Amino acid sequence: MYTGRQLAVTRTLAPAGLRFSGEIDAANVEIITDTLRSNQNGGDLHVDLSGLLFCDVSGIRALVAHAEALEGKHRLVLHGLPEPIEKVLNVVGWSELPGLAFCNGEIEQ
Repeated sequence: MYTGRQLAVTRTLAPAGLRFSGEIDAANVEIITDTLRSNQNGGDLHVDLSGLLFCDVSGIRALVAHAEALEGKHRLVLHGLPEPIEKVLNVVGWSELPGLAFCNGEIEQ
């Protein structure tokens, strides 16, 4: 779907969704925002983050903003969440958003 110097975005099969690999920062966060928005299919959106090496606060905020936009009707399900990102989500309280869910493990490519 997208391959840049810092970030690769690919589709996953089981469950159908997305995989973000590499680094997310202010330079490429718009790709994350646009990709999440364009792949919301009316159900839960599964995103595998196990391949992330780095994600700054703009990337975390993009994930949270997408979950908030779902207004609890559907969920952004994060798979393979790196520990530093999970820690930020928990400390700030974003992990309690009704549109955000965590799932252990990766998803199939």
